[in-house]
Amino acid sequence: MDTGKEIIEFTKQMLANVANIDDVIDKAIEPIKDYTDTIGDIITPIKSLIAISNLKKRITLKSFVINYANQLYSDYKINEEETLKLQNYFKDKKNITYISDIIDNAINSKSLRATAILGAIAGKVIKEKGELRYDYLSIIETLRIMTDFDIYNFIVLYEYLPIVGTSHDETDEYRTRDFYKSENPNKILLDRTSLELTIEKMKRTNGLTYSEGGIGQAGNSKGSFEIDDTSKELYRLIKTTEIIE
Repeated sequence: MDTGKEIIEFTKQMLANVANIDDVIDKAIEPIKDYTDTIGDIITPIKSLIAISNLKKRITLKSFVINYANQLYSDYKINEEETLKLQNYFKDKKNITYISDIIDNAINSKSLRATAILGAIAGKVIKEKGELRYDYLSIIETLRIMTDFDIYNFIVLYEYLPIVGTSHDETDEYRTRDFYKSENPNKILLDRTSLELTIEKMKRTNGLTYSEGGIGQAGNSKGSFEIDDTSKELYRLIKTTEIIE
């Protein structure tokens, strides 16, 4: 399979059919539906579960495709010149991997908002044909594992940090225990267990990072973390990416 060619054709079709995206997606998953229709009434409950699964696929695909196309739709055309540029871009297998990775993570995301953001990122990459930086690879992986609760927690957390400050003046480290201290007049308005689950999840994909530890620092202990450039870019993308939900 020529994956680069497939991505170019997919993009052409999405731009040509963006107004009828529901029908396009329905047709894309129809073979699965047709297959299940032949199984027989004896396993109707299983067919119902498959139908539910297909509904999730449909909603997720729609979220990705609409936001992918929306990044390109207004002023982007795949004419002969642009097709040649894309073909040259996809000659580098690394670029195919980048786009494929974004699509895979978007379709398997646990949050429709994250799927929409990843769709917009994919459209932007196609349009600009740039090389993804390392921080973007971490962002893509982080968005895949985030639920809507995690996204909300992260936004509230990020905007709270300037209020509470780091654990002490000589570190960039934050600790959730400081957020909930009885003497803290500006406690964070998030459930502690939920917040710490989000933090630990994001540390695994470098959405948040942590210190090396040592005197006066907690390192990778539960609820301890630092903000880096990846965290800042993730926050910016979530807040500023215009998505259609």
